[in-house]
Amino acid sequence: MREERVRIGISSWVDAALIEDGSFYPRKSMSAEARLRYYARFFDTVEVNSAYYAIPDARNARLWTERTPPGFLFNVKAYSLLTGHHPRAETLPADVEALLPERPRRTHRGEIDRASVPPEAIDATFSLYRAALAPLADAGKLGYVLFQFAPWVHFDDAWLAYVARLPERLPGFTIAVEFRHRSWFPEHESETLAALREARMAHVIVDGPRIAGGIPRVTAATSSTAVLRLHGRNVEGWLRQMRGEEPQVREKYDYLYTEDELRELLPELEPIADDAEQVLISFNNNNRAYPVKNALMMKRLLGQPVVSHPGVEAAAPRSLFD
Repeated sequence: MREERVRIGISSWVDAALIEDGSFYPRKSMSAEARLRYYARFFDTVEVNSAYYAIPDARNARLWTERTPPGFLFNVKAYSLLTGHHPRAETLPADVEALLPERPRRTHRGEIDRASVPPEAIDATFSLYRAALAPLADAGKLGYVLFQFAPWVHFDDAWLAYVARLPERLPGFTIAVEFRHRSWFPEHESETLAALREARMAHVIVDGPRIAGGIPRVTAATSSTAVLRLHGRNVEGWLRQMRGEEPQVREKYDYLYTEDELRELLPELEPIADDAEQVLISFNNNNRAYPVKNALMMKRLLGQPVVSHPGVEAAAPRSLFD
């Protein structure tokens, strides 16, 4: 495996559970600038999870570029409205809100029903989202844009066409797609992978609980960028959501991978890492300092240089390259 092409990070450097844990950041009261600078001492990539909840401010994106070293990459989650989710009304930009019906339908939680949003409002949202990420792209610090589609987005012609248009709507951006309904994987695996390859978008390889009805881990590369997202294997947390319950993020993703579990993934990744121009690995097992612990463990397994952090490191595993 060409380990120098592999970047490893976590899904949010400002995750509340990570900050509350207190074992990674030296102080819980750090400024946003200090926290990001500190994170970048240990990792060279990170996901911006907050962009799912609201379109980022371009000013913040510029600040992120200034607060990180050369070569650092931000992988940004697509805004909820763009991935089949129902956005909260207060997160809608004014330009988008003006294009909605006078009384758009609402979900039982008071969100804007995505089905009531007209196509021109979706187009406007893409334009605003692209402008917000422009400072990252201009600085060469935009990794991938993550389209993590809602669990109720099923495979059909309309959604397949929507996915195929993503590169046209975000020209020049690297797009990674994560599906969470079994109609995509495994039921229409060949068609889905073919569509992603044709559009040169990255298929997100997902690691999660191995449960009946869950999404299988399909290890396939569909573009020059390969993406692996590790959600943890908390079976009960995932089953609660599948039953229609609403567990908190830290409840669903409460899982710390063992060294053996991470080591078992490496043979599957080797052929992809050899062929892809870059591999981006993100730990999304968001509770306590679990993602940081596992990200450092994975770096050691790949023989990458690791800045020591006694507060979060488990016993250092033996490198595969020793």
